[in-house]
Amino acid sequence: MADVTGNKDHRDPKENGMERRHGQVLLVEDDHAALMSLRRVLESAGYHVTAVADGETACQHLDEVGGGVYDVVLTDLRMNNVNGLDVLRAARRLPDPPEVVLLTGYGTLGTAIEALRAGVYDYLLKPCKPNELLCAIEGAMRRRYDAALHLAVLREQMRGAEFEDERFIIEQVRYLRVGELLIDRFNRRVLFRSRVIQVTPTEYDLLHCLAEARGQVLTFREIVQRAYLDAHAISDDEAHQLLKTHIHNLRHKIDPAYIINVRGVGYRLIDPRTLRHRLER
Repeated sequence: MADVTGNKDHRDPKENGMERRHGQVLLVEDDHAALMSLRRVLESAGYHVTAVADGETACQHLDEVGGGVYDVVLTDLRMNNVNGLDVLRAARRLPDPPEVVLLTGYGTLGTAIEALRAGVYDYLLKPCKPNELLCAIEGAMRRRYDAALHLAVLREQMRGAEFEDERFIIEQVRYLRVGELLIDRFNRRVLFRSRVIQVTPTEYDLLHCLAEARGQVLTFREIVQRAYLDAHAISDDEAHQLLKTHIHNLRHKIDPAYIINVRGVGYRLIDPRTLRHRLER
């Protein structure tokens, strides 16, 4: 199968056992041939695609339509005037923001780190095979729908729990709690000691990932893979470098004792009060 910027015909995703999908994708690419090729791949997989030919148009369009319209933005990185990082930031500023996948033929570690800090879902290098692209888009869709799924679960539990404590049900479905740290899954917010903490999308994803591990040690690579999902082709050293700045910033925003560095291995999130209590016994 040819890459998505090639000229060969693309197979129907059904031939590879992939189900047809539904979702709204904003496609941004200033190379006309690549734009048409990407659009064919996405539409053949069942996505509804709006295609624009430059970053400036994409940013204006996102401002006009607002949040909640697109599930995923797929954008080239290198474009004239307004580049893919600008499109990424414009998308992630929206209320109910879409996930963003960057596609580039000129990837660098510095650009990848900048994109992750801005909240990118995935960062793909050209040439990119259709299946690789569709896996990234599908993963972004899953993350996009995660909050809606949690909300649906909450409503179902509420309907079947007339005699249960409503507040308890909400907290169980909506929040992850580690000591005085509270992670709001629905609104992607972090509260510490009852105060809202301003975190970046990447910092939120890291805390959410560590909190779900329930105190277990996650390796640097595992954290990157879970927080950024399809970032599978990355070494432990690269993963550590990606995480260091984010972890440093998080430790300054909450009590640094919450995030434990297991030297040379990874990190874990704990309630330090529990640890102190065990040591005192």
